[in-house]
Amino acid sequence: MQCEICDRKSESKFCELHMAAYNNLVTNYEVWKKSMKVSWTEYLAQIKINEFSGIWVKEVAQHLLASGSPIKPGNQEIDVP
Repeated sequence: MQCEICDRKSESKFCELHMAAYNNLVTNYEVWKKSMKVSWTEYLAQIKINEFSGIWVKEVAQHLLASGSPIKPGNQEIDVP
């Protein structure tokens, strides 16, 4: 299997680096949601343009937004190991 973002070898949809970035996105979303009252999609859009966001997390945010079905924390419909 290959990472959907960078084509590196992976055991899930994302390689280790992009999976770590995804996990950081999910973890930090709760903080943003409480303080800024943003939706998951709005959060991803903000991460994409935030100058302090790292490249890996920006790539994951871009991929999730471009996929047409962003993976939402706790969403049972989409499986990301």
